[in-house]
Amino acid sequence: MTNKNQVQDQVAKAMSSLDGIQPATANPHLYTRIKAKLEQEKSSWGWLAAFLSRPIVAVALVATVILINILTITANRSVPEETTDQLVSLAQDYSFQPSNILENGFNQP
Repeated sequence: MTNKNQVQDQVAKAMSSLDGIQPATANPHLYTRIKAKLEQEKSSWGWLAAFLSRPIVAVALVATVILINILTITANRSVPEETTDQLVSLAQDYSFQPSNILENGFNQP
């Protein structure tokens, strides 16, 4: 019997808590704000800015730039060897030799 009484007491408490409830109301200007946003023309620049500001797009762009930088750095490591070879062949063709003022026989004061 006490169990049945406890259940009825709980039901009565739940029902009494619903006495002062009112339906939810929205801001009176909410509909006009939503309607204005839907009717607003989006320019191509605005669309581009909104697209680029998305987190996944921003992360993808940063990752692409980092990948291009890494590829550029690793590709340029072989270039100094080619440049050195070109300089050596140029020096051999024109027989560049370092000159020193003292070797040329100039007298210093």
